Amino acid sequence: MLDTCAGRTSKTQRTGARPVLAIAMLLGLAAPFAAADTIPVAILDPNLQVGTYIGAGLDQPIGIAFIGTDDALVLEKGTGLVKRAIGGVIQAAPVLDLAVNSASERGLLGIALHPHFPAVPFVYIRWTESATGLDTAVVGEVPLLGNRVDRFLWDGNSLRLDPNFKTVFLRARQTDNLPVRGHEEAVNPAERANHNGGQIRFGPDGKLYVFTGDLGRRGHMQNLPIGPFEGPSFRDDTYGGPAPDSAHLSGVVQRFNDDGSTPRDNPFHLVGAIIGGDTGRSIQTVFSYGHRNGFGMAFDPYSRYLWLTENADDAFSELNRVVPGMNGGWIQAMGPLRRIAEFKTIETTLFGGSLQQVRYPPTRIAGTAGRARARMVMLPGAAYVDPQFSWRYEIGPAGAAFVRGDALGQEYLGSLWIGSSRPFMATGTSGGSLYRMRLTPDRLGLDLGADARLADKVADNLGKFDPTESETLLIGRGFGITPDIAQGPDGNLYVVSLSDNVVYRIGRATSPAGTR
Repeated sequence: MLDTCAGRTSKTQRTGARPVLAIAMLLGLAAPFAAADTIPVAILDPNLQVGTYIGAGLDQPIGIAFIGTDDALVLEKGTGLVKRAIGGVIQAAPVLDLAVNSASERGLLGIALHPHFPAVPFVYIRWTESATGLDTAVVGEVPLLGNRVDRFLWDGNSLRLDPNFKTVFLRARQTDNLPVRGHEEAVNPAERANHNGGQIRFGPDGKLYVFTGDLGRRGHMQNLPIGPFEGPSFRDDTYGGPAPDSAHLSGVVQRFNDDGSTPRDNPFHLVGAIIGGDTGRSIQTVFSYGHRNGFGMAFDPYSRYLWLTENADDAFSELNRVVPGMNGGWIQAMGPLRRIAEFKTIETTLFGGSLQQVRYPPTRIAGTAGRARARMVMLPGAAYVDPQFSWRYEIGPAGAAFVRGDALGQEYLGSLWIGSSRPFMATGTSGGSLYRMRLTPDRLGLDLGADARLADKVADNLGKFDPTESETLLIGRGFGITPDIAQGPDGNLYVVSLSDNVVYRIGRATSPAGTR
């Protein structure tokens, strides 16, 4: 429950001591992890070194934003707390306390500062609201539109809700476990709470970009013109669908003004005006669609393009350069369209043969690229775009950040760093890893010349989370689940490890060993 009269937003009461591990599914994990990974953190380039920036006082950290030199705000996924770290030390009093639903991939999810912070003292937070006014991990204790973005005012000591911001409300419930008339058999075993996305970023244009995963939805934004059913009754859940009204919009990057209003130059603004109503207003906010789920979103400071990581179900994790009006192809395709036969084969024959939502089984994936394109929902002005890079089997990409400047060394300027959504111990030699990508001189693609096997823009790994053909991309291991990476005012990279309850710092090496 939000208390807008208090100096900071707070919960009405605490639920008592929380278990150390309160979640059974986190960032795609099939089972709760038992502890932080046991592989020592290491950076694989001797020119760099890694150390611990914040080593105590955190519980499931998921995001970080620097409000000054050596002064940062850190989100905790499950507690609903925003904490302040000065000099790497967590301060005694949190600066904000929100009542979150943290089931699975819900909770506090993302943070962004206004581009002119601190002169404009706005802090934006993406979070999942509890329906009870208390922290909860119960799947059903969330409003239908329980995912939200709010703006808070920073007074130098705490955050308080800004009533002048138009709150962005997004779907949270996944009710595909309930029968739909005429399709009573097509239900999931239980309600889920995953695929919320959650990253928010300000672009070089001063607009706020918000990524929402597919939330298990199977409607227009998932490239299904009549929803998931082949027969009558196209109403595909208990709240309607498949049209992307405010209760069904998902699998999208949205673009907003800093006050929460919709920019008139969004790619589908005119289309939405023609459609009208709630659905039209939702479409007007869309920058791109046809996305599955992901945890990494970063703007290239040199080209100004948005890059987005996307997690696979089983086949073809993606790294996308997002352009206005992009249709990423999900659920009709994942990975490069020319390899759709492999996508279908993997999804139908391996790892249980499902795409999470039983109302759209993988047997319905098109057999050819042409058929997949023909089935996509193409809004006027939309364009299908292949990913810039893929892994044949899911690799679990997560947080992402570009390096601005040469504080790490001239050789790292402009490089893209990506984390992992699995802890090291769960996935052998690839989980908990950091990947570094170099871009081409025109900043439109990746420079993959260090490994001829990657000339096709696909790492043909041998199974889920296998690192084969990623050897030249790996730059760190042992970092655990890394949902956020940020470059600090000092030019160093700060890697948030949810599973280690640590924020690591990567900087230029001061000794030949490159570690400390």
